[in-house]
Amino acid sequence: MRRIYHRFPQSIDLDFELARPFREVLACIARMHDTHTTVRGADGLVKERMLVQIADGRTQFLDLNDLAPLAEKVAEAADFRIDLQRTLLTPEKRLPVSENVFFLRIVDKGAVTECYVAKEGRLGDLDAMDLRKMLKGACE
Repeated sequence: MRRIYHRFPQSIDLDFELARPFREVLACIARMHDTHTTVRGADGLVKERMLVQIADGRTQFLDLNDLAPLAEKVAEAADFRIDLQRTLLTPEKRLPVSENVFFLRIVDKGAVTECYVAKEGRLGDLDAMDLRKMLKGACE
């Protein structure tokens, strides 16, 4: 079943291919959901968290945990909403640093998977190339 969001942006920031079949890319994206890393930044420790949602009913997004197993419920094409959150960890409190939201469409092209990325809004310090690096890293 195709899972397409009818309001996917018409203006694409980046179009690229992953040299992996569609099912493998789906598995990579599912593994990235609700993960986090901690890195040392200029101001201290920064927690980077990734949340992934998938299109549901053409009008909304659904948490990936609510659609398991993903490979049995998705075919041909899928739209995702990826939320990358950065939080500064201090001894007293947690301070939000930035939030980057991307729309990602993946399309089955046989041995490769076509990917389209569009960033929602102008806020945040990441761009479509950063998401591409994350996807390539997760799938290799």
